[in-house]
Amino acid sequence: MENFGSLILPLLLSALVGYLLGSISFAILLTKAFAHEDVRAHGSGNAGATNVLRVAGKKASALTFLLDFCKCVASVLVGYFLVKHACVANGVDPEMARLGMYAAGFCCMIGHMYPLYFGFRGGKGVACTAIVILMLSPITCGILLLIFAIIVVGTKYISLASVMCVLLYPVVLSSVDKVLYGSIQGMPELMSILMAGFVVFMHRENIKRLREGTE
Repeated sequence: MENFGSLILPLLLSALVGYLLGSISFAILLTKAFAHEDVRAHGSGNAGATNVLRVAGKKASALTFLLDFCKCVASVLVGYFLVKHACVANGVDPEMARLGMYAAGFCCMIGHMYPLYFGFRGGKGVACTAIVILMLSPITCGILLLIFAIIVVGTKYISLASVMCVLLYPVVLSSVDKVLYGSIQGMPELMSILMAGFVVFMHRENIKRLREGTE
């Protein structure tokens, strides 16, 4: 595409900003502030809001989720506006600004899982991924949340619901895009596959316990 090269630097910058924001682990920071503990040393060992609830209580858990929500939203918006500015300045279709959203959102999720500031030991990325999906495709997010609720009610396993939903994410997104745009969009579907792969990998121990009936 003509002038696409002008978007490479803004896309890389979007990815970097997303990763650095994602690396701010509020689960670790707030658990240390409220309970003087490392959340990763307790419970599931996951640096996420659910484990914060076990270690530091409801207030710390709610703040963790709220601040994680904010960092994901900020990442996606920064990515969008950085690339949109480059699109306008270089005569590129402004719709390409969505690439900045995908780059920043994906890297925010990676930062959450492998935080630069905390020894690359973070959370499993479920809530972060859900927030990014909400920003990129609200309809897809709504469908997946409904599926998540049905699985949790039916099985009582949050980990199973999380894994099943991320596996269905590319399928649901493709179906939504076909209805809205008449075709698969390409980049969103590729990103959804990558996001699903990382989340499933982070849940490998949960999957093993589910298979053994010890979850």
